[in-house]
Amino acid sequence: MTKEIGMLCVGVGFVGGSAHVPSFRKAEGSKLVGIAVKLDVPKGKESEDYAKKQQEKYGIDIFYDYDEALKDSRINGVCIAVPTPFHYVYAEAAIKAGKNVYLEMPVAPTVEKVQKLKEMADKAGVIVMPILNFRFTPNYVKAKELFDKGVIGKPIALTFREFIPAKDLAGQWPLTSWAWDYDKAGGYPDFTLSVWSLDMLSWFFNSEIEETKWYPNYMDIEGVDNFRGYQTVGILKLKNGVVGTIQMGSSQAEGLGESRFEIFGNNGKTLYCEWNNVVKVIGANGETELFELESKGPEVWGHKQLAQHFINVCLGNEKPIATLDNAIRAITQAKNILTK
Repeated sequence: MTKEIGMLCVGVGFVGGSAHVPSFRKAEGSKLVGIAVKLDVPKGKESEDYAKKQQEKYGIDIFYDYDEALKDSRINGVCIAVPTPFHYVYAEAAIKAGKNVYLEMPVAPTVEKVQKLKEMADKAGVIVMPILNFRFTPNYVKAKELFDKGVIGKPIALTFREFIPAKDLAGQWPLTSWAWDYDKAGGYPDFTLSVWSLDMLSWFFNSEIEETKWYPNYMDIEGVDNFRGYQTVGILKLKNGVVGTIQMGSSQAEGLGESRFEIFGNNGKTLYCEWNNVVKVIGANGETELFELESKGPEVWGHKQLAQHFINVCLGNEKPIATLDNAIRAITQAKNILTK
């Protein structure tokens, strides 16, 4: 078996350029062979400029033809971080070329397409790993360690909240973008962004989500052009009996972004996670044990750690802990937010 996995990255925008490319450049057992660039798409020139800077600094190759890049024998794996509408076709081509695939979420707009990719991957004998990086986010990992030790006794309930200021999300996904096209994206931005937290909850509690009931509310936001804010609330129940709420929001003012996860136990204690680096154990009388975790760059939301895991799996050194079955379960629950 090879001792090094040659990686091709396609899609070097918001997350691809800041997280995936540096992760595979630095991961042990990984060699970043190159970046695939498509010029006749929005932001194609920006992707080329980014790729040229990486080439000048690190000597990687730039591929302008994705299909030709897949014929390169140096490439064993492909990191796909293009917009959701293109996930399936890029992954399908990589699988048919016998490459392992590291694929952004949501894997595809429909569960049926994810299942087809799983069937193709199983038949081809290649790995397709969905990028479920919340499983490696530092404070969630620490909180799960404490949870598994029984720090809060038996879990009763949870709350999860992810708020993104309206102007920030409008800059990334304006109303005219693919993210607001139900057929292309599989839903709206609340659907797209919910899949990571839904998967994280199943992983954290070692229990599948049994049912969800969603209440989405979409509305234009004054002062933010070409955008629609949302406040989407979900009520869920896990198979282990834990109940909870999940709230996804993008109507917030600047400076009011938030990521918060709370787990309530039967011994009066609460686990509290804030952003990606803070964990608190809050006692029944208000006493608090604080954990502040240090990480940087692609580590902060777990991208570097998951990329290393992908490489280790490709090398045969680890069993995958993020699979297409996990992606299917998360997407299935998220699809309930809004049906067409």
